[in-house]
Amino acid sequence: MVAVTHCQTARLAQESPEPSAFVFCAVQWDRAAQHWGVLLGTGENFARLFEKAYGYEPSSVSAHAAAAVYVFADAFARAQSLEPEKVRDAISATDLQTFLGPIKFDGQDRNIEKSLLLTQIIDGDYDLTAPSG
Repeated sequence: MVAVTHCQTARLAQESPEPSAFVFCAVQWDRAAQHWGVLLGTGENFARLFEKAYGYEPSSVSAHAAAAVYVFADAFARAQSLEPEKVRDAISATDLQTFLGPIKFDGQDRNIEKSLLLTQIIDGDYDLTAPSG
């Protein structure tokens, strides 16, 4: 078994299709993951909206950026203020279910609910392996 990170950034499946067959890749986000949130629904729904707006498939960075904007908007609404301390406290109290996965911060400002996903390269595609849908 071979497992690596940054498969998509390295274009592993596209640049080396045969040698990369069945390689496992740890990822932060995949459009096929079964996470769901009120704002954007599923990862697949987010990906379709993104593609319609920008004309290309979203990367993990795009998904994380969209989720970050959602966290800030949610925190601003709960803080009822733009005062830095109130916004900071609201962000710290964040507990959201999103298309990216759950978002909840611990005392070290880490998202303790988010876990990695595992994809496997099959026929040149990154197929979500775990958690299974």
